[in-house]
Amino acid sequence: MSQLRVAVVGAGNLGRIHAKLLGEHRGVNLVAVADPSPEACDRIAETIDTKTISDYQDLIGHIDAAIIATPTRFHHQVASDLLGHGIHTLIEKPITDSVSTANDIVSLADRTGCIVQVGHVERFNPAFETAISKIGTPKFIQASRTSTYTFRSTDIGVVHDLMIHDIDLVNSIVGGSLVDTRAIGFSMFGGNEDMAQARLQFSCGAVANLTASRSSFSAERSMQIFGTDGFAKIDFTESKVTFVRVPSWMKNREVDFFNLSEPQKQFVRETLFDNVLPMEEVVVERNNAILQEQADFIAAIRDNLQPRVPAIHGALAVEVAQSVIDSIASHQWQPGTAASSGPLPMVAVASGTDAIPDQLFRTPGQVRRAA
Repeated sequence: MSQLRVAVVGAGNLGRIHAKLLGEHRGVNLVAVADPSPEACDRIAETIDTKTISDYQDLIGHIDAAIIATPTRFHHQVASDLLGHGIHTLIEKPITDSVSTANDIVSLADRTGCIVQVGHVERFNPAFETAISKIGTPKFIQASRTSTYTFRSTDIGVVHDLMIHDIDLVNSIVGGSLVDTRAIGFSMFGGNEDMAQARLQFSCGAVANLTASRSSFSAERSMQIFGTDGFAKIDFTESKVTFVRVPSWMKNREVDFFNLSEPQKQFVRETLFDNVLPMEEVVVERNNAILQEQADFIAAIRDNLQPRVPAIHGALAVEVAQSVIDSIASHQWQPGTAASSGPLPMVAVASGTDAIPDQLFRTPGQVRRAA
């Protein structure tokens, strides 16, 4: 396969990024970008020299691989159609929005022999790779992933939209299976949850506390990992890792800290993160994680290898995400409050319009009508 023929299905924000980056890979021909929206296709045509079409099915017979960057609710149908015709697929996360459809794609990949990669792009973040090389066996993980409201990915909630990144990272480093999930969540804008917090416990004893919000006043992508060899704090945005090493003499309890002399205690206090628990900050060279993800997908096709994030990993992330969503739905709030369980209900549009500030409308004071 000298020239790999690739198409992008979906011309939204991620689709445009994928289409642009595909041009940086040698031996790859971007055949077309498919999207039913003429406006989305026009935006592609303004910046990328490639063909645009409205129906992805017209690509069948003309491509070897496709990147699926549609809204999540279309992932299963598009992937099924393409895999059924022997077309390798990179599916943006989450692989699908349900456990059954995710497992169906895993089965399809096995039956057809096609490469399926899932777009859990943080796996290609060098800061994460650096951190896990230093901490030994993970025991406790804490992650926070927040953003302001962008009006993107509104067909799914924040668990499938943001938290699933950290669910996948946890799955990739923790041994054992999920045994318990406790979660709460809130809907701010209607429909799906916009904020969620989950505590995951695994059969190996490891615990992960994950927080996600897409209605936050500040953006954050961070993770803290406590392992057998030390502690690592990851700043995914700045590509920086703070690492604290636990020396062997401390792990082996060779020093009785409770019976130290006063000068020794003073030494510990003053040099705790210099001599006792050595701390270092590592600024990792940045890369383009999506470009690396694409390169891994292309190499897997050419060399018939398993990609770093195969379909089964994507399905496992969806399974854990569903346990979080189920726990949110079953959570019991104090009787007599606005909601006894699940995400907060939204005020009906017709009864709540008077509370909407004029600044949300282009013309101050214009009549606001219920949808």
